[in-house]
Amino acid sequence: MVIKINDIPPEGLTLELAQKLDLFGKGADSTEFTAMLRITPEGKGIFNIAGRVRSSAILECSRCLTSFPYRIDTELNVDLTPVSSLGNGPEHELVAGELDVEFYRGEQIEPVELIKEQLLISLPMVPLHSPDCKGLCSVCGTDLNKTECGHQRNGPGEFGAFSALKDLLKK
Repeated sequence: MVIKINDIPPEGLTLELAQKLDLFGKGADSTEFTAMLRITPEGKGIFNIAGRVRSSAILECSRCLTSFPYRIDTELNVDLTPVSSLGNGPEHELVAGELDVEFYRGEQIEPVELIKEQLLISLPMVPLHSPDCKGLCSVCGTDLNKTECGHQRNGPGEFGAFSALKDLLKK
């Protein structure tokens, strides 16, 4: 959904969005989201976009590779500034105040791109379907949450083939 800047009234514009997007770049719009946004002109081509975004993304557990839904409920508050405000030079060093600003080019704004960025920021770096997930056996690949395979694995403080290195440090 593209918003033309000229279509935004001086008092601002309220948007309700409910659609799907390709959150992980897999080529299919599979992640549904809803958003209630308010676009407010701040003057000199600057706009503030604020609101709430809700979604449920399908993540993969980093320990056992099980797919699971992850609920996201986040606030969005972004200032949009035209790229032309940076000047005409080939390079521009951003100052502290510009680090919290998003830039747009042309005469239109794409709020779905801002929503996608906010959803990606809200995802955990190490997704786990459960905090006590046992993961996969490092020997045979069995899901240890479902069955115990009986293979000897490294205990706490052991590092497999790297355990020999700790003896080198003692010498």
